[in-house]
Amino acid sequence: MGPGCRVAIVAVTPSGFALASRLAAAWGERGGVADVFQADSCAGLSLGELVRNLWDSYEGLVLIMAVGIAVRVISPLLQSKWTDPAVVVVDEKGNFAVSLLGGHWGGANDLARRVGSLLGAVPVITTATDVWGKTSVDLLARSWGFLPVPRERVKDVNSALLAGRRVILYTEWQLPDEFHGGKEFRVIFGSLSQVRLEQKGGPFVFATSRKSGDFPAGSLFLCPPSLAAGIGCRRGVSPEEVEDAVAYALEQAGRHRDSLVALATHAAKVDELGLRQAARRMKLPLFFFSPGVLQMVLQKHQGLQYSQFVESRMGVGGVCEPAALAAVSEGQLVLPKTARGRVTVALAEAGLLWSGSGQVIRRI
Repeated sequence: MGPGCRVAIVAVTPSGFALASRLAAAWGERGGVADVFQADSCAGLSLGELVRNLWDSYEGLVLIMAVGIAVRVISPLLQSKWTDPAVVVVDEKGNFAVSLLGGHWGGANDLARRVGSLLGAVPVITTATDVWGKTSVDLLARSWGFLPVPRERVKDVNSALLAGRRVILYTEWQLPDEFHGGKEFRVIFGSLSQVRLEQKGGPFVFATSRKSGDFPAGSLFLCPPSLAAGIGCRRGVSPEEVEDAVAYALEQAGRHRDSLVALATHAAKVDELGLRQAARRMKLPLFFFSPGVLQMVLQKHQGLQYSQFVESRMGVGGVCEPAALAAVSEGQLVLPKTARGRVTVALAEAGLLWSGSGQVIRRI
């Protein structure tokens, strides 16, 4: 969990509140945002009601109370390890910072360590891979900004790591210098369309947006945030038509939906309600590009589809292909213009940059 993350610190007693205030001040000095709450002073809310109100609004919760109380308070709120916030419990004297919920994906282990360093408390980490000094695959994915798919296979890979088996990691992305898989991961780098895939042994992990291929059974995919969908559409198109066309394009390209991070189109579509609604429903940003920008992309990338009719109507000879490429940097088209009803879609994939801390700098 990064230093700039937003956390809520909840106390139930005056001494706990004093500790919470000290932690919040130290957190703020390091560029983070920490809000402090005391149960009996928040508009008459009970502790359970207070935590329920905070649950979806913060990346992490620091509960200054007994672990037993914390467990009873959060248990009705639990939904999924992939969506629940990180929860760390601290005793009132600030002796221990216990990673209670969301150790890996939620970032609670990191949060416990940070709280421990700020308060002089001992971080208590109980996740098996950490206890045995292993690199869990879900923590690896989270640190890179990749999404594991299907999620239920994460535990199989982590179990293999704990059993001392070596995991084969195929990647189409040059991994950051900070990645040290050691004996835990055997890394094979290259285009999956050219690399010979092993079918025996494993488990197998693939860092790629691809989902179609001769992948071994039981493979886990780490999907990078790398795809943009360029969209052209008729006036009055519905959000359902747009969503269906994008899903169809991804299927045709053999790409994971979890790698799609942006939609893009012509600036003339800025008032297209169905397109905007589709972007909101898909929880994706929607970029609008001027004819001049799209024309520059057409000139830079030879071989894109050109239509004189489209140019007469839109001021540029193509929409979906140049829009997709305009949304990525140093990218390439992975699916040319594909029609689906009243919608056309093209997919482009960006390259990835790595920060000094081993995290992805998204180019989209």
